[in-house]
Amino acid sequence: MRELFKYFLLPCLLFIGFLFLLVRLRILKALKLMILKARVSIEDRDRQTKLLQRKNLGEFEKKNTFYLMIERQIEYSGLRRRFEGLGAGKLVVFDVFAASAFYAAGLFIFGFKAGFFSALFYVICRIVLTEHLKSKNLKATSEELPKLLDFLGNYSLTGSELISIFSQISRYMAEPLKSVMEECEMESKITGDSHLALISMADKIEHPQFKQLVRNISVTARYGGDFNLLVTESRKSLREYLSHAADRKSLVAEAAINMMLLLAMSVIVLAVVNLMIGGGIMQVLFGTLVGHLAIAGMIVIFILFIYQIFSLYK
Repeated sequence: MRELFKYFLLPCLLFIGFLFLLVRLRILKALKLMILKARVSIEDRDRQTKLLQRKNLGEFEKKNTFYLMIERQIEYSGLRRRFEGLGAGKLVVFDVFAASAFYAAGLFIFGFKAGFFSALFYVICRIVLTEHLKSKNLKATSEELPKLLDFLGNYSLTGSELISIFSQISRYMAEPLKSVMEECEMESKITGDSHLALISMADKIEHPQFKQLVRNISVTARYGGDFNLLVTESRKSLREYLSHAADRKSLVAEAAINMMLLLAMSVIVLAVVNLMIGGGIMQVLFGTLVGHLAIAGMIVIFILFIYQIFSLYK
């Protein structure tokens, strides 16, 4: 009996055991392949979904350029932080009512022309105020970027812990970086997508160096790049940008002087013409078509000049 077990039953049991092991390995291999196929299918579907969303976003931007322009104006100027819940629709409605109020006040007191110029005055003031707030935020961002790079350089960053340190850094930052960093961390926790949170944060600040830094951080975190090298290169790029910004400030000062000279020359020309025609220049300006065209031309030139001055800060 012992010989039968030794030479027959034991090899059979070993063979059956190896057979079961082989079947189990094949089952595990099949399950692994099924899981890999499912993962690839999910990744492909996610990739296709993101591509479709990006395509839809591009189409939306093409169809709603004016709406997005106002949304960016609200975001870049910091009005959304000052007035929570403010959107493009609400701002447009407010502007329409405010311009109508200025028009009605001017119309009631001085007549149609005064009402028109009152509404135009409100529109110009609103544009100048928005551009001033944008320039203020750009200046604040330029001042805070070196501090942000210093904080990032003091951490041994990895992609997984990048967002988590924003809450530690943001408490030492000034606006507008403070708010957008806190919002980025919150969005990352809610959605679980740090890349999307970083891209969203980059879109909330107009500063070109900040946008470039955040997008480089996103790429470095996604592909496991060297954060220390990123910080070093970003410092170099920021120094060059600030050097060019100093040159732009001198151009702004020169442009302001040119504007003052242009206004002074306009006043002198009007005074000379007033003497030549024996008075009544105001009646010509506000009572004739030529005068209206001249005033409109001066207003357009003034707006373009102001726009050029503000654009030098970008």
